[in-house]
Amino acid sequence: MKRTALIVIILLTLGLILTAYLMYTHEMPDQVARTPDYTLTAAELLDAFEANIVTASSRYVNKIVQFTGTLKSVDTSGSLTIGAKGRRAEIIMAVDPRYKKFLIGVSSGEVVIVQGVCGSYTPDETSSDDMLASLGATLRFRSGGIKQ
Repeated sequence: MKRTALIVIILLTLGLILTAYLMYTHEMPDQVARTPDYTLTAAELLDAFEANIVTASSRYVNKIVQFTGTLKSVDTSGSLTIGAKGRRAEIIMAVDPRYKKFLIGVSSGEVVIVQGVCGSYTPDETSSDDMLASLGATLRFRSGGIKQ
């Protein structure tokens, strides 16, 4: 009985070690180098979500989207904020670590082509109680980068 329990504990420990090893050594796919599912402008993308969140979410969320927009801000630690001319809404992109080197040398106001996986959309809600509500809608992307 003790021997069986010891064997089970050893097998479970080895399984845990193997799982941890595979999780930490597995490299995420390069979403920027892949062929995009959709190609459009930042304004078209934001328009689609503002017109109908459900339809736009089913079309773009968890899909690879390439779009052109104007940089609002660049955080060299790994994020971009992109907008469309004359709009409060913005697109925030978490940059894949492989593409952080391309953030050096770009600045606000530049028009860039970016690609990543569309994550979520937070609509602009007008509320007299909420000071942050007037900041505009936010569309979030992950695993992205500036196309070169």
